[in-house]
Amino acid sequence: MAPLSEEEENYVRLALLLKGVAPRAIRSYFDTTFPPTYLPSTLNTNYDTLDNLKFRRVLNQTQWNLLFPTNGQIKEELEIWAEDEKMFIETNGTKSVLKRIKENGCVVVTGSSGTGKSSLVRHVALRMQESYEIIPVTNPEDIIHWYNPSKQIMFVVDDFCGTYTINPIKFESWKTQMEKIKSLVEKKLFKLIMSCRLQVYKDEKMKSLSFYQSCECNLLSEDLRLSKTEKQCIAKLYLKTNASKITELNHIKNTKLKMLEFFENPFSVYKEEIDKLQLEGAHVKYCALALCVMFNNHIKEEWLTEDVDKDIKTLIKNTYEACKVGKGTSRLVLRDELDSLTHTFIRKDDDVYRTIHDKLFDFLAYYFGSVMIYSLIKHASYIFIRERFLFEKESSSDEFIITVPERYQQLYLNRLVDDWLKGRVADVFCNINMHDPVFTHRFLVHVKGLQLSQQKQLASICDTQNNSTPLIQCSYIGCIDLVTWCLHHCIGNVNHCRDTGASPLFMACEEGHTEVVQMLITNNADINKCTDNDSTPLFIASQNGNTEVVQMLISKMADINKCNNDRTSPLYIACQKGHTEIVQMLITNNADINKCRDNDRTSPLYVACQNGHTKVLQMLITNNADINKCRDTGTTPLCIACQKGHNEIVKMLIKNNADINKYTDNYGRSPLYIACENGHTEVVQILITNNADINKCRYNYGTSPLCIACQEGHTEVVQMLITNNADINKCTDTGASPLFSACLEGHTEVVQMLINNNASVNKCEETGVSPLYIACQNGHTEVVQMLITNNADINKCRYNSGTSPLQIACHEGHTKVVQMLINNNASINKCDETGVSPLYIACQNGHTEVVQMLITNNADINKCRGTAASHLHIACFEGHTKVVRMFITKNADNNQYTDNYGGSPLLIACQNGHTEVVQMLITNNADINKCRDNDRTTPLHIACQEGHAKVVQMLINNQADINKCRDTGSSPLFVACQEGHTEVVQMLVTNNADINKCRDTGSSPLFVACQEGHTEVVQILITNNADINKCRDKDGISPLFMACFYGHTKIVELLVKNDADVNLKCAGLTPLDVARIGNHRNIVHVLQKKNNTLSKFGRHY
Repeated sequence: MAPLSEEEENYVRLALLLKGVAPRAIRSYFDTTFPPTYLPSTLNTNYDTLDNLKFRRVLNQTQWNLLFPTNGQIKEELEIWAEDEKMFIETNGTKSVLKRIKENGCVVVTGSSGTGKSSLVRHVALRMQESYEIIPVTNPEDIIHWYNPSKQIMFVVDDFCGTYTINPIKFESWKTQMEKIKSLVEKKLFKLIMSCRLQVYKDEKMKSLSFYQSCECNLLSEDLRLSKTEKQCIAKLYLKTNASKITELNHIKNTKLKMLEFFENPFSVYKEEIDKLQLEGAHVKYCALALCVMFNNHIKEEWLTEDVDKDIKTLIKNTYEACKVGKGTSRLVLRDELDSLTHTFIRKDDDVYRTIHDKLFDFLAYYFGSVMIYSLIKHASYIFIRERFLFEKESSSDEFIITVPERYQQLYLNRLVDDWLKGRVADVFCNINMHDPVFTHRFLVHVKGLQLSQQKQLASICDTQNNSTPLIQCSYIGCIDLVTWCLHHCIGNVNHCRDTGASPLFMACEEGHTEVVQMLITNNADINKCTDNDSTPLFIASQNGNTEVVQMLISKMADINKCNNDRTSPLYIACQKGHTEIVQMLITNNADINKCRDNDRTSPLYVACQNGHTKVLQMLITNNADINKCRDTGTTPLCIACQKGHNEIVKMLIKNNADINKYTDNYGRSPLYIACENGHTEVVQILITNNADINKCRYNYGTSPLCIACQEGHTEVVQMLITNNADINKCTDTGASPLFSACLEGHTEVVQMLINNNASVNKCEETGVSPLYIACQNGHTEVVQMLITNNADINKCRYNSGTSPLQIACHEGHTKVVQMLINNNASINKCDETGVSPLYIACQNGHTEVVQMLITNNADINKCRGTAASHLHIACFEGHTKVVRMFITKNADNNQYTDNYGGSPLLIACQNGHTEVVQMLITNNADINKCRDNDRTTPLHIACQEGHAKVVQMLINNQADINKCRDTGSSPLFVACQEGHTEVVQMLVTNNADINKCRDTGSSPLFVACQEGHTEVVQILITNNADINKCRDKDGISPLFMACFYGHTKIVELLVKNDADVNLKCAGLTPLDVARIGNHRNIVHVLQKKNNTLSKFGRHY
């Protein structure tokens, strides 16, 4: 063969440059233009554009997954939820929660421990998965980080403010972010579903989280609690599925365990079982359960298998001693015992051991609190100390709360001081005992008994997690004696702020502790010191309605107009919340009455109208607030009052000369329009009485008040407008009449009302769609009957497509409507402008009943559309088996050729892999070898190309010509090898397909499999004696050369192993040469091992 010319060498080098170097160069340039750190935000910003590309199939699913990968941990967690779903019983409570989350942006599911809150929340989330991306989170910061305005997302939060009692850190976080979350939810940017124990949810502090209390679903309420039938269904499911696990409750052979006793009083049975562990010497197993309590239901596996810090080792050592476990016992033995307790007491999630249910942990905490309280107080988790012990048990206390016996109370106080010294300030002062004045007095006496130096040290310590000081915490609690002690020992902390920027004064103002506020001000607290979001003490006091505090701050010259970072003023927030006295106080002290919030330009008067605060509005009007001041969208106070249906507010605004006919927002809606849209009948009457323009249309759509009322189905409003002479045929800019809008939505009463008042029944919108057409499209049977009865034109078609009411009803599969139209003499064979008949479109969409109805009523069964595609063709294309059977029964031509879909019905069914349809056609004598005219493709060829193995086997079994080639010379085997359909290749080879049959270019099946990198296919061909050195005719390239060029190492190894000629050249290059040029090092090594001849380039690797 001739040596490689310069041009040929350049060609090879250029090919390898494009294949090997270019992708890396592009990646490098891309990373420079779009830095990886900012790429996610850039992609999120352009989500809609990319989504459009995906819809148009410019981007495939693989590429989409690279752009927007699913978080692995989230996916894994959702898979666990899905697995748990198998043991979930749908209840009335489930249906109610699902309904509420569909209607609302935020839902909190509450109930006592064991009522199934978490399972229900997860079930509802999974039910919403078709419409929403589900993201489990633990805090509001995660929500703000993950939400994407271009996506439908539902966030799921379990025990959002703590498990047993309020978690102060979580609580503050949700409180701080509440307004931000509320704003995002109200803008419908995502949905939020959360669970919360009832004892946490009913805590007095939770009232400040007003937004999260707006939609509660209490599983213990009368309408949501489990019925007797539901309980029986749950018991039946679990006892049937987990019957074998019930006996595992006893780790030893307890044949006397009575199931009835267990279900009547499970915790007495658990107590008996745990007692036996100690009595019968299973000390390590007993210790494993005790450690669950010590670590507050969170034992990491690594603590039992790897080196850990001194505190953990000490805690385990002390628990060993309390449980009578030998000192030298390995922690690995503990791990084994925890593993042995899985499914009975313990579960393991992500390498963390915890009890199988929170209620069981409550019991274990109580149990070990009774038998080893000293060890628990000394060594248990600080969270456990904060949540589980009470000095004095109250009647309302949880049954599993641990009461501290008098002899251990000093020990408990010492433990609190120890935690305080370790920087757990918030946990000490958020202790559940701190609400009890007797306890706080006792605690203060204990602290005052410490050495003076230690007291000063305690007073100045900052919390390790949130930088809070004792003074901040005491100001929050409102204990005047503790605040006095803090100020005495560390006056310098009076303006020290926690991580959110909240000062002691801010916290006291937030909670309304008047005496504490006075004391802090007296001790030079900065009265205008802001939090990180620029909220002042006056702002938070105004927001929470703490009137005395507001008065005190104003009297001390607090900045009355200082806004937070949303530019919300104290007056604005007081008006929003409806705190009348505070509003009056702020106005009297010269608050700026028209100061708007920056982000939406809403004024105090606007927000008072929005929230229906009549007294506040009167106060603002009396003080000359601008009554027509619009927000950024152009919405006036009157507009928002009409939208919300606040009748008294509307009257008051009109009385004070609000412009009643002003276009009030960017959407071009008048107050009357908005009231009609929202169905506020009384407001509509007020506006009409005050001479509102009854026909004033929305300026950018031309929709009249009557039209929108008809669209929304507000019957009383429609009647009122008609009675007051609204134009009944006034159309929108697109030509839609009020009747059309009512028919579109299926509002039967409204339609009847309009017809009774002489609405034009055949008035079409601009594309020629009539009221009858749109009612047929949406399947509104009663409306259709009503229109037909009132002489609607039954055959009136759309202008731009020629589609008739019957055709659109057939398209949508509305059987009753189709029957109604046929009964009223609709033209059954009337085609649209593309030649599509009602029967054709019903076949295409697989509406079997409609097809049968049309055939029964003499629809033309052989009528083809302009492309010669028959009803049978389209049914085969879509794979509608029942429809195909119907046409075969009616003797339709199953060998008819079509231009549009490229072949016979059999070929089309084979192409799309519709196995049942293929079998049916073959059984009914379809020509199995009938080719497509334009390229001579056979049914077998197309099935092999698409990889439909079952169809291929079916065709072979029915004597399809296995070697019949298409016009390019490619055989079924060739195309199966090209596409890498291994199962199909094996099937063809087994049935004697010509293994060396080449296409017109001389490429063999083996050649193309090597080119495409289909290793398994290559193996099958070699095993079946394919010619391993057969070269392509036009250029002499061998299969080995091609595999080397594309870098398919495993295929090269296969070919070399089977004696492929390693020296067979193409254009002067050996396979080794081309592997070296392509920098395919592994292939070079394979070839050098076979043949040590150096290439002409002389490069060494």
